[in-house]
Amino acid sequence: MVSTEQEQEQEAPHVNTRFHISLERVASQGRSLQLLLQQRRCAFCWGSLMQEPKGGRDITASRHLSKIASHCSKTDDFINSDMPLAEAIFRILLSNANKPMTTQQIYEGLNERWVDPINPRIPEMEGIYRIMSHDTFYGLKEVPDQG
Repeated sequence: MVSTEQEQEQEAPHVNTRFHISLERVASQGRSLQLLLQQRRCAFCWGSLMQEPKGGRDITASRHLSKIASHCSKTDDFINSDMPLAEAIFRILLSNANKPMTTQQIYEGLNERWVDPINPRIPEMEGIYRIMSHDTFYGLKEVPDQG
């Protein structure tokens, strides 16, 4: 029996909860979003970053984010099964230019890019929701519904 979307929402309200990376949350945790993003640039970009004044440390977070989404996230090793789940979630959001994504969309992205077919060790969506809602490192924040 196929349940309706409304029934699924009642069974698992976290499925459609949207998250993004909050600059304010990163800052309140004593971290620099610019540095977090710079560290996620691909090997190709690192060469050009080192040619920049100050080794690229003065590049804005929005410029890093744009380059990550359009270029770095397309590399095969941007997300891999060896990295921790929270890091993979962070990188899924970066791949989408930090546009808010639902727990389900993030789960699907993890299934596609993080899960190793030999060892498919992905938690249920509720577990992924819990990781995101209790994050204290990456600045993950729930986006309130607009309706």
